[in-house]
Amino acid sequence: MVETAMIDVSVIVAAYKCVPTLERAVHSSLDQPGVAVEVIIVDDASPDDTLDLARKLAEAHDNVIALTTGVNKGPSGARNMALEIAKGTYVTVLDSDDFMEPGRLARMMEQARALQATILADDLYKVIEGDEEGPRTRLLKLPKSGADSFAVDLAEFTRGNMTSYNGARGEMGFLKPLILREFLEEHGLRYHEDMRLGEDFALYAEALEAGATFHIVPPGGYFAVVRPESLSGSHGAKDLGALAHRIGALRDAATGPTRDALEALWIDTMKRYSWARLIDAVKARNVAEIASCFNAPPSVSIHLLSCLGEQFVLRTSRLLGRNA
Repeated sequence: MVETAMIDVSVIVAAYKCVPTLERAVHSSLDQPGVAVEVIIVDDASPDDTLDLARKLAEAHDNVIALTTGVNKGPSGARNMALEIAKGTYVTVLDSDDFMEPGRLARMMEQARALQATILADDLYKVIEGDEEGPRTRLLKLPKSGADSFAVDLAEFTRGNMTSYNGARGEMGFLKPLILREFLEEHGLRYHEDMRLGEDFALYAEALEAGATFHIVPPGGYFAVVRPESLSGSHGAKDLGALAHRIGALRDAATGPTRDALEALWIDTMKRYSWARLIDAVKARNVAEIASCFNAPPSVSIHLLSCLGEQFVLRTSRLLGRNA
């Protein structure tokens, strides 16, 4: 085990059914010259050999720790377990199917200290599963002005999580920053375990609400592997509802432009949530639930009617095509 006083960064890896990629993620975390790293792997009750692999990696490396949640809690619960034992000056998350290039953490630490940033995020690269050495696509393309960094307050961060800001799945909440662990401890900040969608957004937003400084810098070497079955692209009504609830709570505590930005994000999320609810209610033929979906702000109800109209046109076209 690395001595506590020597740990610069605690890398947290929530692991679920990730045998093919876990070793790559862990080794990329260890291959960080100039930084004393501990890697905390938390298996989230995987039904495969993920925990066995995590324990083998911990046995092979003194600065790798393997834990298990015992029961599936989602990434929030797994990360919270790691945060309880993390000893690094900074903490950062690495998704189990992603990886980093050597030198990323040293560069980020230097930038965080120079900017006196509580949270320092580097724009990340998206790569396609199976072609990880192929084309790289930047998530945000920030900073846009040619500056070395881009400061973000809660209002701007909220706008940065609207799909209109940078396109679908191009939101700031996907970033994987360094965060001062002392700040999280001082303010009692943790991931919300009822959230399996937008949990990163909620943590960063609440840190900003508590006074954190957040800077974004150009890519430092985080590679997010994109795959069709990615969990972040397949959430239902329950997950969207939890996200909408959290955004609403942030909005209710905010004022001025920040409240306006959070209201816009809440409406955007409510549209997605209400549509997912409506689909489930129609499938269940639950008339009361169908009606309750329209008990929403006017813009949400109009959105539902628009979606229903699109579905009617699409299905009618298909029917006419089959009968032609």
